[in-house]
Amino acid sequence: MAAVKRALLLSTGERYFALVSNFVTVAAVSRILTPAEIGVSVIGMAIVGIAMSAREFASANFLIQHPHLTRADVRGAFTVMVLFTSTVTIALAFSAPLLAGAYDDERLAPYLRVIAAAFFLDLMAAPIITLLRRDMDFGKVAAINISGAVAATAVTISLALLGFSYMSFAWAWVASAVVTGLLAVGLSRQFWIFRPSLVGWRGMVAFGGYNGATNLLYKTYEAVPYLLLGRILSLDAAALYSRGLMICQLPDKVILGGAISVILPAFSAEARQGRSLKQPYLKALGLITALQWPALLVLAVLAYPIVDLLLGDQWHGVVPIVQIVAIASLFSFSFELNYPVLVSLGAVHDIFRRALIICPVSVVIITAAAFFGLRAVAFSLLLVIPFQAFVSLTFVRRHVVIGWLEIWSAVWRSAVVAAITVVGPLAVVISTGSGLEISLVRALIAAALAAAGWLLGLWLTGHALLAEILGGVAVFRGGGLKAPGVLE
Repeated sequence: MAAVKRALLLSTGERYFALVSNFVTVAAVSRILTPAEIGVSVIGMAIVGIAMSAREFASANFLIQHPHLTRADVRGAFTVMVLFTSTVTIALAFSAPLLAGAYDDERLAPYLRVIAAAFFLDLMAAPIITLLRRDMDFGKVAAINISGAVAATAVTISLALLGFSYMSFAWAWVASAVVTGLLAVGLSRQFWIFRPSLVGWRGMVAFGGYNGATNLLYKTYEAVPYLLLGRILSLDAAALYSRGLMICQLPDKVILGGAISVILPAFSAEARQGRSLKQPYLKALGLITALQWPALLVLAVLAYPIVDLLLGDQWHGVVPIVQIVAIASLFSFSFELNYPVLVSLGAVHDIFRRALIICPVSVVIITAAAFFGLRAVAFSLLLVIPFQAFVSLTFVRRHVVIGWLEIWSAVWRSAVVAAITVVGPLAVVISTGSGLEISLVRALIAAALAAAGWLLGLWLTGHALLAEILGGVAVFRGGGLKAPGVLE
């Protein structure tokens, strides 16, 4: 477990750095650009997100889960990735004017063309980072990704200040792709990866067939709200929805940090050794919910000051979106674990079947809601996310023998902790008598009460997370470092 803990520490540090960089960028650019300008990038990224999913037909994750990897396998995988990515890049660049015409906004055309170039440049680092993750060499992965994050932040803010508007995001992606690619090649010096070969391409395509189709379904589902809001309402509405979702995803990104990039290799290693994933999965659910659920409830209560702090006063329309989506996201507690478990067990076909059920139903619900406005789309997630959670857990239970009562047993203490945590912030909000529009000072008081309530809840319930925290503190005081043991 020492390798997993070290990997968690390195990857978590890298992800937190990237998270801070991203929110520095968002906070700065949201005050420089208008929602309509940011809306152009939101629609562009929604389109590119669907295009990017096509690359997953030649997924780099094939290299992680492959039991006996050879140089020929790596070269063949990279060659297939180049072929798929080149096709998508050319198609995206040539279709840019048509896509811009569909939204009656010519600004989309140059944005999509620059993004297409960045999308192709990402190829340089992709196989190297994947091999480093397979080998649990997260020190180099962290160095590469942190450098890319710094480049993206610096270029985005600088170009926004210089008047490049929505194009700041596109050129920042190009800069980040170049930096990460050059650094990855420089650190690994494995130039043989880039020699074309089609040896083993069938295995890559067989794995990527299910994986690519699954990603295409999910990316389409994720893009639908932005594309519909931008087409039916306005680019402003798409930007507001995007920023609302981004803030609601903050707890997951802060809580899980770099754990997700470690979970797939770690679960795969456990599976290759013939060990059951039941206990690691249940333990991870308990630890995640003890952090995620309290954070989401506090986010819903303190949405107004959080939006004001992160985005500025021109984004107050995001507040109700944040409140609704935060409550719906309580049901997403298993999402980040389900994919790694199924991939590590070789159940890629079930990931595709799950997507075939989840995505069409979710798209229909969201599409119907879009005709009733922005808030209706947010409210639709109160149906969509619980439905997705039920289906996903059902598929996981087909491969890892876990009962519903065992899942409840793993998370009920977290529910109690969340309830105790939110009492303090609710009391502060109610005491103001002015609704949710509380001052920053009162918000800080509410946050302090939430932290105290959270610790009290962990202690009263005897939650496993408290033992992890105390163990980590003890090891740190003893001169070592410890990350929460996802697989212990």
